[in-house]
Amino acid sequence: MPSRVTVLVLAACAGLVALAAWVLDWSFERAAILAPVVVAVAGAVGFLVVLWARVAWELIRGRKRP
Repeated sequence: MPSRVTVLVLAACAGLVALAAWVLDWSFERAAILAPVVVAVAGAVGFLVVLWARVAWELIRGRKRP
């Protein structure tokens, strides 16, 4: 099981690096060097999206109650 998770995580990281190289018009080598930064930024953005979605959900749910 851990090997399957490891493969999935490596594929996700490689996908993020490839996406960053394509979006920012970098070479893949440059994006690979900056991979820790790319992954950390993606994690921070994902955290903010989940956080604000949860805040919005709680606000919407709270308004329905009298």
